[in-house]
Amino acid sequence: MQNIFSIITSPEKRYYGFDIIRAFSVMLVIHLHFLQLICPFIGLNYFHFPLPDPVDMFFVCSGFLIGYNFLIEIHKTEKIDAKFIFRFLIMRWGRTLPAYFIMLILLTVIVSLVTKKVDIPYSNFFFLQNFVNNQSDFYKETWTISVEEWFYVLFPLGFMFGLKFIKSSKDKSFLAIILFMLLGSLSLKVFYYFFVFTKHTFVDFVSHYRLIVVLRLDTIAIGLLAAYICYHYENFWFKYRYKFLVVGVAIYLFSTFYSWAWSNQMIPIEVPSLKQLPFKMPFAYNTFSTFYHYVFFYFVSPISIALCLPYLKTIQYKPTFVNKVVMYISFISYSIFLLHYSFLLTLCIGINAILFHSILFTYVFWLIVLFLLSHFFYLKIELPFMKKRKWLMEKFKLID
Repeated sequence: MQNIFSIITSPEKRYYGFDIIRAFSVMLVIHLHFLQLICPFIGLNYFHFPLPDPVDMFFVCSGFLIGYNFLIEIHKTEKIDAKFIFRFLIMRWGRTLPAYFIMLILLTVIVSLVTKKVDIPYSNFFFLQNFVNNQSDFYKETWTISVEEWFYVLFPLGFMFGLKFIKSSKDKSFLAIILFMLLGSLSLKVFYYFFVFTKHTFVDFVSHYRLIVVLRLDTIAIGLLAAYICYHYENFWFKYRYKFLVVGVAIYLFSTFYSWAWSNQMIPIEVPSLKQLPFKMPFAYNTFSTFYHYVFFYFVSPISIALCLPYLKTIQYKPTFVNKVVMYISFISYSIFLLHYSFLLTLCIGINAILFHSILFTYVFWLIVLFLLSHFFYLKIELPFMKKRKWLMEKFKLID
């Protein structure tokens, strides 16, 4: 067991509260996907479960951590130039792109061999599969990575634009790109509501609308805004952390309940074949509820999560067994995410249909294999590429 935990490095330098959220969100994601696949086999309606959205948690925390470190860097760096931007991108891309492309190529090869037809998902290689509309179901769960990758590009470039061409200060440029992402996404949500997804169905919302990059950048921007407040108003941030936590949790619970009620009022009309709840919630079935979910749900929910960040930032790591498990899951979370669904879960469901005929056995088998492969993937692919980042910066003379 100690060998497994050996991948955990410098835990005392990390914000452990964010590792808790990262571990929780990836475990929630993989179990939601498992639930989605097995519900039809056991006669359940997946949408009957009032479960939280782990993607919002990840986006907000990601925006905060990137934004907070970015603020530290720009205030200790006198010269903000192209080299600074490239250093930022190498640090991000060195972690995310190699492992993603390896899995994307592997899945492309597997699908080509199985179908005996070469169909290369070009849009996925350039993160265009869901930029302005959701046009590909290949490796579909990685729509979140597409959102993140576009953020990695647009955020520093927008910051540089404000700094160089508008001649604003570092802080004003930082706030300007946040405002641009918030207002831009909100405006596009209104546009998409009235002119693109004009039927306003729940199916369109859950299968297409919520996956589009330009409509989800505001979620990460809310994390950036939280980072700005934390950096510049630390006393205020720390002083009211418990009050913010209570308000944030309350809003999040209400938001989750309201979304659950809305979806379960829409589904019986749109997909009557699915099992229905034994009671009605008419308060959630109206034009306002639909407009709210299309335009404001992915704004309100992330704000509630951001309100919890002041408390999360104060949580200290202690080397207990449970904390080590949480930290371990956090470290390998990206590998878990890349491997869990299109590659491994569909394979295990297929094996179950042929051999096991047991959902429980399939679940245990899938989980064990997932963690074994994720551990290997992290050590042999993620970690080596991350260690190459400094070498790349030195090779291209990006370090002054």
